[in-house]
Amino acid sequence: MLFTSTDFAIFFAILMVMLAIVRQSRARFIIVLLASWVFYAAWDWRFLPLLLLVSFWNYLFGLWIEGARGQTLRRVLVWVAVSGNLAALGYFKYANFFLENLHALTGLGRALSITLPLGISFFTFQGVSYVVDVFRRTKPATRDLVVFLFFKAFFPQLIAGPIVRATEFMPQLQRPFTMKRHMIIMGVQYFLFGAVSKLVLADNLAIAADMIFDDPARFDTATLWLGVFAYAGQIYCDFFGYSMMAIGLARIMGYRLPINFRMPYVARSIQDFWRRWHITLSRWLRDYLYITLGGNRRGNLRTYFNLIATMLIGGLWHGASWNFILWGALHGSVQMIDRFWTRHRPDALRLPGFVGWALTFLFVILAWIPFRAKDFPTTAIFLQGLVGAGHGVTHWLYMPALLVLAVLLTWHIGFEGAPRWNKHLLGFRRPWRFRQMGMLLLAVLAIIMFTPLGGNGAFIYFQF
Repeated sequence: MLFTSTDFAIFFAILMVMLAIVRQSRARFIIVLLASWVFYAAWDWRFLPLLLLVSFWNYLFGLWIEGARGQTLRRVLVWVAVSGNLAALGYFKYANFFLENLHALTGLGRALSITLPLGISFFTFQGVSYVVDVFRRTKPATRDLVVFLFFKAFFPQLIAGPIVRATEFMPQLQRPFTMKRHMIIMGVQYFLFGAVSKLVLADNLAIAADMIFDDPARFDTATLWLGVFAYAGQIYCDFFGYSMMAIGLARIMGYRLPINFRMPYVARSIQDFWRRWHITLSRWLRDYLYITLGGNRRGNLRTYFNLIATMLIGGLWHGASWNFILWGALHGSVQMIDRFWTRHRPDALRLPGFVGWALTFLFVILAWIPFRAKDFPTTAIFLQGLVGAGHGVTHWLYMPALLVLAVLLTWHIGFEGAPRWNKHLLGFRRPWRFRQMGMLLLAVLAIIMFTPLGGNGAFIYFQF
């Protein structure tokens, strides 16, 4: 069920009625837990046992790690626990990638019939963070099985994040399940804002981006640049929209999920970009991979290696494709260069903020090309066309994409020019005021008037 579908609206309405009728906190936990399993099974019921298996695996290992005597035993247990999570992810997501490359090199092996379970990248990373936190003693193991299963299956974040950590979410689950008026209003506001981002902005940009990326050889330089900007806007609005809707649904039920985006396209360095883009993944990679590899504690060369390795794995996390590995390698390399430049440049060569922003933005949108393109030859054709080597035709008749890009530009400039917004998710301190209620109405009208026919497609990050 897509958050923007009629099926989900019916599902969520029934859930809200049940929560309104049932007042007992424990019963509400169980209702939402069962609803989360129904939500996941609605995609493909065959993978619900996988979700349950991963949940029980991490629950039991959390208890065993906490109760183990001796650091060596604890270390063995956490490695087994992490390996189990990665084995599930590796089989479903990377087995065919490995076999296809093996076949290309040696002629041996053949692809398996494997369907990728939705959300596996998210709920396995969530499991890894939990057992590692227990091992590091930053989070005690949870003994309440219902609470732990709720943490693993909570449906707003189950399919595409944000990646919720036990240290952030578990304390909220220790409190009674209560729904408060101001949280409900704020949640509705966030959900509708996310729906506008997805249905009005991302889906309109997708029409132009898909058309141009499907066959870049058809188009001239100006149209290809439109395609680059359109996809950069699409992937942001699509994933930002999903995250906002997930945060909004959780708020309606009384829970706070972490913010996942902070206007990444105003970043003035690549490191700043990753502090703003997919924040929960960036923090996960930093805390559970980069720091585990040694972080910046073992000299400059090891730090640069750790940066590259972290971003390569981050690229591979997005999908079993050399395009994603290339994208990760590009980001890791530029982070390494950025770090070297920041530490060793003379003060006289400090770049003005605008130059830093322009270079960062140009790199980020160009790096989206291999991320989006279906293969390396398509990427090469696209890049050649961007510098004028193409011989295609101009196709600038799709005006909605230009209008949406103008809206995004205004949105980012407005955010950067209003410092008080930086302290809040959307700049709304009191969502029940008349001004904000008026924005809710405008959001509904925008969805009705500007959602493209044939839109309402799956979110981009469902494939990851």
